[in-house]
Amino acid sequence: MTQTEARRRRRFRLASRATLGNGIGAFEGFVAALLSLMLSYAHEPLLVLATALAAGATYGVLASGAARKFLAYSDLRQPFALHAALSWPAAAAVAFLVALAASRWNLAWGRTFWVWLFITPVLLTALRVVLYRQLARMLAQGQLQVERFGIIGEAAAVARLRADPRIWQHGGQVVTSLILPQGLSSPLPSPEVIASFARKCIDKGCQHVLLIGDLDNLDALSQIVAPCRPFALNVLLYPRSVMQERKIDLVDIVPLASVNSVRVLSTPLNDSGLLLKRGFDIVLSLLILVLLSPLLLGVALAIRLTSPGAALYRQERRGFNGRNFYIYKFRSMRVMEDGRAMRQAQTNDPRITPIGRFIRRTSIDELPQLINVLRGEMSLVGPRPHAISHDDELSGKFELYAQRQRIKPGITGWAQVNGYRGDTSTQDKIEGRTLHDLYYMENCSLLLDLWIILLTVFSPRTRQNAH
Repeated sequence: MTQTEARRRRRFRLASRATLGNGIGAFEGFVAALLSLMLSYAHEPLLVLATALAAGATYGVLASGAARKFLAYSDLRQPFALHAALSWPAAAAVAFLVALAASRWNLAWGRTFWVWLFITPVLLTALRVVLYRQLARMLAQGQLQVERFGIIGEAAAVARLRADPRIWQHGGQVVTSLILPQGLSSPLPSPEVIASFARKCIDKGCQHVLLIGDLDNLDALSQIVAPCRPFALNVLLYPRSVMQERKIDLVDIVPLASVNSVRVLSTPLNDSGLLLKRGFDIVLSLLILVLLSPLLLGVALAIRLTSPGAALYRQERRGFNGRNFYIYKFRSMRVMEDGRAMRQAQTNDPRITPIGRFIRRTSIDELPQLINVLRGEMSLVGPRPHAISHDDELSGKFELYAQRQRIKPGITGWAQVNGYRGDTSTQDKIEGRTLHDLYYMENCSLLLDLWIILLTVFSPRTRQNAH
């Protein structure tokens, strides 16, 4: 069956993306509550019912947030399975407190309780993986219709937007349009015509009106928006420059004193996100250093005994906002280049020592960078910093490369866990690494950081290109 046939045969119209997300969350919460009924084998029915309702409600709220985020981009690369596994301890904690209160702090511990505590998250995680994969498939085939649009703009721009498959692949449908012969620069339709179009959008179930244009004609924008104000519609400006493949996109509106300004570029993390990421880096770095201190001492001793030179060395790298810093590494080569002029390691590189080959393959040579994390020069997760000479070279080969420095470099990153590690000798490897780093920058979160750390430790793909 072709995608067009699938869309024609099975199309499910839903009220909105938020409604679908809340419905998915409610379903997951219901399953969590249902699984909690297994406690009825060892506890009173009213106690079990209170526990199940508490677990289901808490998990459902957390699942709704994850579903709404997923539906915004339909991106299966995000760690939604990990979110499901980590949401269960919060739901179980609330349910446990409710159970303690309902039993007057005399709750019996038994085998059923432990089965419920540890089996439920496995089943809920499996459910989310299956559910989200099915949703992504249905969205890609245009079977889910969660948003309807009306478009205002010049004929060519409207036609291009109608033909863009990304609209229906994300659950959208263009149902009506109002053509402006010369765009916003031409004589505009009368307020009555625009109001009639807005009413038509309402009749067809639209949530949004997309106005194709730019901010170079504020009077025209206000003339179009004013007749739409009586209707419950979102009027969105779709920048014409995006359709013409220019580099500046509008982000949002920022209030500055008594005026509003349009933000065309935003920082990857806001103040709260920076604080959370920094706290996560400090706590986890200290924990890793303490737990792995015997290993670090053993590696340092092995390096000193098997080849001449220091166990640790510093190398200049380019970091956050283009500032240079010195990175710490275990020495894995017979040379200690300073980063200003150096040759990248290759397969079977004769400069690599026997112990160096092992610590590079296992990434143990990167562990001293935990010191850089504690100093605030690096993060646990972020784009890998390159030597100064490599950074200058790669910036000239790929225009977007320099954007990686808008966030702190990391010991590991999204590019590394997706196989883009080591060699950058070809254009596709440079672009692949850069685009993965930029993806991380646009989607970074504490949960994604944790997911990347887990993949770094357990995924063989992380080490497939280590030299």
